[in-house]
Amino acid sequence: MFRSVTSTEHKTVFGGIVTLSACNAEAITIAVKDFYTANKLDLMKMVMFTSDGASVMLGKNNGVAARLKQSIPHLVEQHCVAHREDLGVDDAWKKVPMIREMETLLRTVYTVFSCSPLRKSKLDGIALVTECEAVSFRPLNEVRWLSRHFAVGALLRNYEVALKYFDHERVEENDPIAKYCYKKLSDSNFHISFVALNDILGELASLCKLFQKSSLTTVEAVQYARATITQIKEQYLGDTVFWSNTVRDLMALCREDQEYDSEPMLSFIKLLCEHMERRFPEDELKEWTSFDFHTVTTQS
Repeated sequence: MFRSVTSTEHKTVFGGIVTLSACNAEAITIAVKDFYTANKLDLMKMVMFTSDGASVMLGKNNGVAARLKQSIPHLVEQHCVAHREDLGVDDAWKKVPMIREMETLLRTVYTVFSCSPLRKSKLDGIALVTECEAVSFRPLNEVRWLSRHFAVGALLRNYEVALKYFDHERVEENDPIAKYCYKKLSDSNFHISFVALNDILGELASLCKLFQKSSLTTVEAVQYARATITQIKEQYLGDTVFWSNTVRDLMALCREDQEYDSEPMLSFIKLLCEHMERRFPEDELKEWTSFDFHTVTTQS
């Protein structure tokens, strides 16, 4: 990303792919400097280094950013905002047993239909008879942004059809996997939790898409992230929980002896906000807003 001295608009341009001699901090630093030299770019006009959070990149003493700062004292290092968001979700995701159970179900259902055209055909047949639309299930991929949102969304769109499929298979075929899937999908706690989780992941997906805007500045990215955290906290972690209409409708359908247990989902949301706040600290925003990038650019 760069900004011309005569403009207030930031632009993002892909510079190229560099072949590395080794995958260590020293080799990467040399490659970055060589790229600047080969393209007749002034190294001192580099004001920010952005990467994932790997120690080889952002290690305090010997990471690439630290090595570059030896030549560029004013350089500001930044952990990729989209990567930070995903890690914040992952940190909370792993700590709530209910969420881990939901993940197991998501992976199981995806495997059932992705590995067998016959099963997928049966599912499509049930969808046709019941006049529902069956969409492809989506995999959970820990290194791809938005994969959790896509996977949960696909399950919800197929929910009633999948429930009918697994009910048929457990009764007619005595299939143990179908029994497991039917038990979980027919549990109102799981159904409501999936809808609530989809609402949360939808907010985070919107944030991730904002991060992809080519004109987005680093300060704006953190402001968007903190605004999203604040919104989620106000909606779910105050004295009153403001569930979506869909969640409230499903709650209303529960029998008295099957009242929705919201504690696991609220625990996940609380942890999510805590981890996101740690990954998007206010101190970082203050550091960037106080730094005079314009002076560095014009004086270098």
